[in-house]
Amino acid sequence: MYYRITKVTHKPGVQDQIRDYLKSKEELDESYCRFKSVTLIEIDETSSMGISLYENEQQIINAEEQFKEIMGGMMSFMTAPPEISNGNQFWKFEL
Repeated sequence: MYYRITKVTHKPGVQDQIRDYLKSKEELDESYCRFKSVTLIEIDETSSMGISLYENEQQIINAEEQFKEIMGGMMSFMTAPPEISNGNQFWKFEL
């Protein structure tokens, strides 16, 4: 599995707007990205962490343009550029 982890610093109180924007992009995501899941975690009132799960690195590469488009659409909510990291899963624990 391969992950894209994105930290977003945003204006306070915009979490509902961010969620609505991302929901409006779900059809686009399903038809192109082919990720397995996306989770958005509220760290505090002004920062959130997005974790996207893909089968492999090539899927992240293939989705890069769409990812940039989606992040560009979120610029009005952000107070700083997003911090983006990609990486291969090397361990997992499940019950």
